Order: sequence, then C-alpha cells, then structure tokens
Amino acid sequence: MKRLFSLLVVLVAVFSTAPSFAYSIFTIKPYNWSKVKSVDVFIAGYGEEMGLQFLYGAITRAQVHDDLYPDSRAQVIMWAEEWNKRKDREVLRDRGFTILEINGHNLRNSSIEEYLETLPAISSLHIVSHNAAFQGNAIQRRTDRLGPNNFPWEKFTSKFTQDSYVFLHGCNTGFIVAPGISKRLKRPVFGSLTSTDFEEIFADGKWYHNNPDFDQHPVGMSKLKRSGDLHSQNFSCWKGFCHRMTPNIHPYRGYWGSYEVGLPYYQAFCNYGKNQDTGDKGCRAGIKAGIETTATINPRSWEDKVLDFMCPRMADPTILENCKAVLKGAETGRRVFWGNHLKCNLRGCEYDIQGGRNREGDRVNNFVGANAGNEQLRKDFNLFMSVGE
Repeated sequence: MKRLFSLLVVLVAVFSTAPSFAYSIFTIKPYNWSKVKSVDVFIAGYGEEMGLQFLYGAITRAQVHDDLYPDSRAQVIMWAEEWNKRKDREVLRDRGFTILEINGHNLRNSSIEEYLETLPAISSLHIVSHNAAFQGNAIQRRTDRLGPNNFPWEKFTSKFTQDSYVFLHGCNTGFIVAPGISKRLKRPVFGSLTSTDFEEIFADGKWYHNNPDFDQHPVGMSKLKRSGDLHSQNFSCWKGFCHRMTPNIHPYRGYWGSYEVGLPYYQAFCNYGKNQDTGDKGCRAGIKAGIETTATINPRSWEDKVLDFMCPRMADPTILENCKAVLKGAETGRRVFWGNHLKCNLRGCEYDIQGGRNREGDRVNNFVGANAGNEQLRKDFNLFMSVGE
C-alpha cells in the first residue's frame, strides 16, 4: 500500500500540466490504511452522453459497501476523465472525496492492471460503463475495451478473496464477457442480458429509471434530493449517492442490433468448477455478496433484497408486484420480461447468433433463441434465495 500513502505528496507537482486525457483515483472517505484488509475497486468509464451517471453509479455502490464494511475494507474508485484534470479534480473536491491520484494518461487496461497489483487483496471489482456484447466494457472512450481476452485475469486469481466477485454494470455484459472473465479469474461474475440504464430515487421512496417517455416512472413525480433510507447516513443526491444501474424490461434494441432474448436482472456466472446449477462454496459466497451490496432501499429481509435485485419496475406498480408473484410460483398470465426469457446456468446462456442490420443500416449480430419461460426466473430466484440461507 506504499503507493497509496505517497500519492498525495506528488499531486501538486502533476497538477501543473494538463494533457488531453486523464483519470482520477479517489475514495469516498479517508481511511486508516493500516486497518484495511481488502479493497473494493470501482471503475467508472467515460460518460459521453451519460454525463456523470457512471461516476454516480460507482459512488452509490461504494457507499453501500462502506455501510457494510466500514473498517476492514476500502472502496477505491478509478474514474476515466470526463472533462480535464482540473475540472474533474474540482468535481471530486466539491463532493468532499479523498483524491489519491490524478493521472495524465488514458485509463487503459494496463493502468488498471498496474493499480490492482498494488492492492493487498480484492474483495470486489465493479465496472460501470458502456459495454458491447462482443467488444467488451468501454473504459476511456468507446475504443478502449476491457474483456475476457485482453486482460491478464489469471494473474489476480489469488489476490481475490474467497467471497469476492466481479460486477459488470452495463449493456449486454452477460452474453460473452461475464462468463469469459469468470472462466479465467475463477470467481463469480455478474452480467446483464439486455440494455441497462440508471435508476434514481423518486418522491415515493422507490427506484425508477429516469425516462419519462417510456412510462418508467409516475407522471409528475419528482426525484429525491437526498438518499433517505438507502444508506446508513443521509447523503445529498447531487454528490452521487442516489444512482444505480439496472437492466431494462425489454431485450436490447440499439446501435449493436435488435436482440430477441434476455433477462430483466443481472445474471451470476461461475464458469468454473463442477456444479453448473448451484456452484461451490466460493461461488455461492460471491453471489451472496454481489446481491447484498446492491443498493436497496430499506430491505427487511434477504427475500426483499433478492426481489428488488431481480424485478423490474415501471410507472405501473403492478409490473413489480407481478414479478414478485411469478418468482414465488404464481401463474399470472402477464410477462415479467418483454421478450424471450434466456435459458442460462452458472456456465453461461443458450442462444443463437443471427446476422442483421441496425437502425443505421450497418451489419450486426443479434442474439436470438427460444423462450425458456418463467421457469428460468424461478430457478434463478431459488438459487439467489439459497445463497442467503
């Protein structure tokens, strides 16, 4: 951890230059590093049209980790440059965060590798960014990608703790990228199987995607300005403590194609070991930790956590209630996901790849396949419930 202690000393010297690109490393609070046993790492990609929402998604989840592990862990965020070194530094200082480093280079895979090597142990790794199913996570601009095959994951297998996990927040991370990383890292990896977007907390104290044109939240309802019951303390939302990135209720439709299959929640993959249905002890511990550290407003039980993790929500409150009923075994006649339910296990998912064209007329590859029905949802619900026992 020597690097962490020395970084602040050299910051003044590096602030005098302003190259085209940079990235920041910071924590949401100061730490006594002599007590830190492991680190939760968050990588917030370049926002482009998303503004600061990738950053805010990382901050919110980092605070959930701090609520659960206030002393034994540190939460470190690596933020790809949004504007420039000076303005990005002002964003972090205005919010009262502890800056560890402002670097004058792009946030690349090699930068991430170098930083992970300095850590004592890694209890979780999160990437909050754009993603393309075949290309991988966009870190700095869309051209810099992080995926299963361009990062030395095996190097860090022993550095990840026994209950650790990787969480890939972003569109379509679960088709190829998450199972691929899990196979090489030998740890649970969560990935999405459709497009993802940001939810915020609204006046009724519930999460909604903030897209009024798609009936995603009640008409005329405002967002909260403070985090309320989400965290152990009440934080200002403008500082980034009230966002989370969750899958949509429909299959992916966008630049990369028009998919037929998907799921409305993050799927967990343990693409190693022998048991493809329930996983081994380390797999189950990582899945539990990944669900437990998802931002949930005032859960009363483990079932509340799992239902919130799996169920989509819209302006119509019956969408959420129908999902809960289906997961518990009811046949309601209403769809939980507005597309074919993808059949998956801990190894990966079953699909076909079919050529087509996107809205711009460019050739794309689409994920298609049969509908696995509500049994897939219930199987995942039972697995997620069982890891909390």
